[in-house]
Amino acid sequence: MSDARRALFPRGLAQPLAGFRFGVDTLLLAAFAASQLKAGKTDKALAGLDLGTGCGAASIGLLLLRPELPLRLTGIDNGPEMVAAAAQNAQDLGLVELFAPQLADVESYRAPARVDFALANPPFRVPGTGRACPEANRGRARFEGPGGFAAFAACAGRNLQRGGTLFLVHLAERLPELLADLNAAGLHTRRLLPVQGRAEANPRLALLAAVRGGGTGLSLERPLVLHGPDNALTPEALAFCPHLAVNPSRTPRNPAV
Repeated sequence: MSDARRALFPRGLAQPLAGFRFGVDTLLLAAFAASQLKAGKTDKALAGLDLGTGCGAASIGLLLLRPELPLRLTGIDNGPEMVAAAAQNAQDLGLVELFAPQLADVESYRAPARVDFALANPPFRVPGTGRACPEANRGRARFEGPGGFAAFAACAGRNLQRGGTLFLVHLAERLPELLADLNAAGLHTRRLLPVQGRAEANPRLALLAAVRGGGTGLSLERPLVLHGPDNALTPEALAFCPHLAVNPSRTPRNPAV
């Protein structure tokens, strides 16, 4: 049963009816991390932390993209309904030994031991900006809490081991403050991949890799273009994120792209 469910991914994941629905940004984050993670020098599992895991789509996407890597992820979220959905998805896809969601807040969470990498798809909007959400659960995932993005950066900074990497997706328009908050948390951005819906459009999303104590130097990569003139996904987008092939004529709904 789990193999059949895995073949359907990202379709079929449990998500709260009144909760936030994951979108293309989550799938791109999983693919971005998958493209960067490498096997360690020993057989020791690479420990990961998914900050604001939601229904677990980013962690699950990463595990399905890189089954050959010895990965173990903990997903934290402050929404009980999201943690329950993530646990259900781990069970349904046969990943309970690799992905453990738990109820926790990024503002105070401290892992039992420092981790090798972290994932973050935090709320994109500052309260009072953008489209309002009628449901409180959706609003919590769309709009930042009191700590803002800085709380996510600080959580990654105190939980990553030196040389560990935070993989992040966010709005391109907020890059100046994101980079400042990452630097304040001791995380140095080493890779930045802009994402744009079409070739003629400006980038709306940015994928970042920030290393704890990682020194200087930034690789600014060519933008990833998601859609061609016919509105179909580009070959580059499908090669970068195979999960998008579940419906090649369009990506999952996401207002950012």
